[in-house]
Amino acid sequence: MNYYTPAAQDRARDAASEAIERVLSGISEPLSRHALNARWKQACEAMDRYLEAQDTGEE
Repeated sequence: MNYYTPAAQDRARDAASEAIERVLSGISEPLSRHALNARWKQACEAMDRYLEAQDTGEE
């Protein structure tokens, strides 16, 4: 069941997009493995929240 408002769904989508952009920009930046790993984990968590916000409960 989806308890997210449309505005919350939009915020979750924007956060996921931003986190993924940070990962992609980090590939070309001189980041340590730890920093890139932290960005990757943040992107995964943001995408998880986005997918949860989009869940309608249907398979």
